[in-house]
Amino acid sequence: MSTGRIRGLHWAAGASLSALALFSPRAAAETPFKPERFDETWPPNGAGAPFGAEFKNIEVAPDVSVSFGGDMRWRFAALDAPRLGLGGAEADSWLLQRLLLHADLRFGDDARVFLQVGAHDGVSREIPSSTDDDGIDMQQAFVDLNHDFGDAHVTLRLGRQELALGPRFLTTRDSGNVRQRHDMGRLIIRDGAWRFDAFAGHPTGLSPGPFDDEADQAQTFYGGRLQYAATGVTTDISVYEHDRDSASLAGVTARDERVSAGLRSFGRRGDVDFDIEAIFQSGAFGGDDIRAVGLAADIGRTFPHHPLAPRIGARFTYGSGDSDSADGVAETFAPSFPSTSWFGQNGLASFANIVEVAGLLALTPRPDVTVTSKVAAVWRADTNDFLYAGGAYLAGTSGGEDAFTGLAPSVSVAWRPTENIMINPYVSYVALSDEVRSRGAHDVTYAHLSISLRF
Repeated sequence: MSTGRIRGLHWAAGASLSALALFSPRAAAETPFKPERFDETWPPNGAGAPFGAEFKNIEVAPDVSVSFGGDMRWRFAALDAPRLGLGGAEADSWLLQRLLLHADLRFGDDARVFLQVGAHDGVSREIPSSTDDDGIDMQQAFVDLNHDFGDAHVTLRLGRQELALGPRFLTTRDSGNVRQRHDMGRLIIRDGAWRFDAFAGHPTGLSPGPFDDEADQAQTFYGGRLQYAATGVTTDISVYEHDRDSASLAGVTARDERVSAGLRSFGRRGDVDFDIEAIFQSGAFGGDDIRAVGLAADIGRTFPHHPLAPRIGARFTYGSGDSDSADGVAETFAPSFPSTSWFGQNGLASFANIVEVAGLLALTPRPDVTVTSKVAAVWRADTNDFLYAGGAYLAGTSGGEDAFTGLAPSVSVAWRPTENIMINPYVSYVALSDEVRSRGAHDVTYAHLSISLRF
């Protein structure tokens, strides 16, 4: 089947599914849908669920049920200076479409089969991302086997699956078009407030044809996380290793064997919410030892009884840079599967070699609308290292005496007209420092409109 015909089928399917989801009848401040669709649980026959309830918990045999669901997202984006305008990059605009359909077959509490098919299409992007396009392919396909050992509930998950251990450093990279997934085995043990995850496998590679994605044998990924949740606060300890035959860092390409050890605490106490995380990295990059660190703190307070229920917050983010490329130590922080949207939706920042201090203000004029504004000041953590955008270094940006990179204000609106629909306009501006401008870069404006439908 030709690429043009496959693209036409993508768009026809998206239009049909969106027409169905638009029948959802009511606005909502929250939604029962989870970021990971396999984490959802529905009452018998989907009672009380939003549109799509008729596709949940359908009994097909005694103690056997199946649920169906779908995700659709369209994002139109415009950026006037990709890569900060360096290298002669010109203004760009593009459209991304993501279509996902899943089936969740459960055999009582003993086993399940979860299948999710995806189709991803990027249109008119001059500098495409590696995750823009993927033909119709298996996004997830795994089997869960469950058993209780005393008070502990044990799940063995085998197959293609998504894995997220937090919102920053090890994520599904949802902001991109094709979400990150892995061909792996995963063991999950739950016992009261405790949870333990162990996993091992390979990230899934992307191939353009239909149903041809395979495990990337050039990468190996394994590790574990121990989690304790009580009294509104959750604490994680994680250790994992990501080995890549070929990785690029600070202008050098070499084998990367990187171990990340992290500690995270997040939760809410009254009107105060917080999320604090630290990651320490060791291992080897080519012939160099790795010694890198990443830190993030996000703290805010909501005033629910004041007009517009404001949340006032502050963020601090740090990713180490390399102080000397010839000293035998690679110090640039490089998380395995980071969120590209932590700093903003424009994809112009990275956790490598960065210091960010930001203030945030979120207002809720209606229960189904939240407006969030952010102003951030950004520096290089080490002037001897490069600026990075989306994990890639920007040539010609190392050195100099001034570490200050610039100011980045942004405004985002999250409007949920129904429980099934999210509409998200976003705009940001990056005002670069004189130091960065002297390298040929210039200020950047970015905007997008994203529409998501779920059932």
